[in-house]
Amino acid sequence: MYSRILVPLDSSPDSEQVLPYARRMALALNLPIALITAVEPEHPNIIRSLNPRLHQHETTVHRREQSVAHLEAEAEKLRAAGCQATPLTHIGAAAEVIVEEADKDPGTLIAMSSHGRSGLARWWLGSVADKVLHLSTHPMLLIKSQSGRAVPDGIVERLVVPTDGSELAEQAMPYAADLAAGLGLGVDLVMATPSQQEFAAISMAPMESPHASAEYYAGLTELVDADARQYLDALRQRLQESGLDDIEIHHIHNSAPEAIIDIANAGPHRLVAMTTHGRSGVSRLVLGSVAERVVRQSGDPVLLIRANPGE
Repeated sequence: MYSRILVPLDSSPDSEQVLPYARRMALALNLPIALITAVEPEHPNIIRSLNPRLHQHETTVHRREQSVAHLEAEAEKLRAAGCQATPLTHIGAAAEVIVEEADKDPGTLIAMSSHGRSGLARWWLGSVADKVLHLSTHPMLLIKSQSGRAVPDGIVERLVVPTDGSELAEQAMPYAADLAAGLGLGVDLVMATPSQQEFAAISMAPMESPHASAEYYAGLTELVDADARQYLDALRQRLQESGLDDIEIHHIHNSAPEAIIDIANAGPHRLVAMTTHGRSGVSRLVLGSVAERVVRQSGDPVLLIRANPGE
């Protein structure tokens, strides 16, 4: 399902916090790693303000030489760990460079930090990572980097897979199954549905309507809960038939992001895998709400898989 891992770096320690996860995945799945950085030409006015005698071409060439040296050093560390690693340096806007390189191989997994800084450059979810997600159809592994924290060990023990029962959400399952099998991970299937009180709160029925009774909402909740349990049991059986055996199901009365974050935070070394949809958002799991909240609040890596509405 994957043929290589593409890791964008900007020469900052923050952006490099994704490397331990990429290294472990590459070794477990026998995938090569391509390290990529983009050298964006600086605005001539900025260059002149820094040094009136310095030409734009000279500045760009110098920065490219620095980037090449830095990437080669990181690639050598990966090779010493047993990975096949290649450094790639391009001139251009970061997001466009990353997407163009990823498109050269349909099996590319993009793995990047959701935040990094280097000089005038700033990468964070909502900027470069967000642009790449919206421009690319490739799966993305995102981690929330934190300045000053210790480099993550990259260990992953369990895969948290949210579902809402839709066909779009299920498109994450093959990726999740392959990843769990390749890395030897346990799987937590998570489904959130409204509670009786939440059904009543979001109902449009007038108070005098017979549908506004507590008995009505209790019955509705029971029906939804039964469907959710049946669906999760069937999904677990499908994953077991694919060769996975450590699968737990979690049906939670809560909002989708809170349910996912609770399970992700229930123990260390979790990775969340969820689908996204469209050029500017997702289906029922909405980037900017669910996915972004999970990336920002769980502290765990998040694998975002672009769902195809036509499948």
